[in-house]
Amino acid sequence: MLHFGRFFIVVAMVIGAPTLSVQANSTPTVRVSEAQPWLQGIQKPLFCHADVPFRQQVSSHVSAELTWILPAGSQVKKGELLAKQNDFYLKRQLAQLDANAKAAHANYVYSFNEYERLSKLDEGGVVSSSELQQHKRDYQTAAEQNKMYAEQYRVVQHQLNNLMHRATTDGVVLSLSGEPGQWVGEGEGILVFLPADQQEVTCRVALDLYQQFNQFKDVALTLADGTELFLDRHAGQVSSQDQTINLHLKFKKNRPEKFLIGQRYVVDVSVAASNLTKVPYDALTINNNKYYVWRVDQDNKVSKVAAKIVDTGNTYSVIQGQLKAGDKVVIKGKIALKDDAEVTINSQVKL
Repeated sequence: MLHFGRFFIVVAMVIGAPTLSVQANSTPTVRVSEAQPWLQGIQKPLFCHADVPFRQQVSSHVSAELTWILPAGSQVKKGELLAKQNDFYLKRQLAQLDANAKAAHANYVYSFNEYERLSKLDEGGVVSSSELQQHKRDYQTAAEQNKMYAEQYRVVQHQLNNLMHRATTDGVVLSLSGEPGQWVGEGEGILVFLPADQQEVTCRVALDLYQQFNQFKDVALTLADGTELFLDRHAGQVSSQDQTINLHLKFKKNRPEKFLIGQRYVVDVSVAASNLTKVPYDALTINNNKYYVWRVDQDNKVSKVAAKIVDTGNTYSVIQGQLKAGDKVVIKGKIALKDDAEVTINSQVKL
């Protein structure tokens, strides 16, 4: 009987042990972390490239020989010479027009004086009316010829002044359309020039992101080196194929050195937003395509808080929702949790 009693007690202890363990651990045990403040707003990367709104075409004002030109790729400052054309024929033409204008002016003076003289004689009936009218037409014709030569002189002078092609601003010679010794016709291209002050960054942005960031109003735009940009204009239309829109950004101050057209850049866009916190990635739970986290209050009771992911890192997510910096969030032991359930915090992990 003694041995049987001992056996019964031992069996009872073994069988009863799990029951005591469950009762002692009736509240879920969880591991938590603390939500951290996020002051950088909502950030997204934009994949862009260096561009210019237009390429300046340098063309010939007159048919003339190209005598000198800078090679493609030349970096120039404002006012530096880009190309030069032969001025021999224009100078001869200008000299001829000057001589013609002087002759026309002399003819005008003579005809006018003669008309004035004959007008006085006409008062005495000495000069016929037809002769007087002929002299009047002569001086009027000479006056019109004088105006015509003066206008032609101004045109040729303008053409002569534009045989020396200079940079209107800092920039680079992109490509050439002619070579020294080549005869370039009026209106034909000589070279293509890229003005530095017109350089910009073009980004192709998803329409959803453009609308999410309120058409990029009150946003901060920066390159990786901290160079600041601003939205100058947009394309005015959305691509029907992929629902994207082209945004054209300008530099607030100086552009980066060695800024090459076509070079790819990543532009960070950020906008100020409230209710942003950083939580460990493991704190997030998804249900029906919606994210939420479990928050633990001062009484160790949990509540489900809806979360919108606005950014992610290797080990964390930036969320927007009714969560404050310093709130405890569950990162392990979330499976059996229910709203207002009490939990036991096993450990706390720093983010």
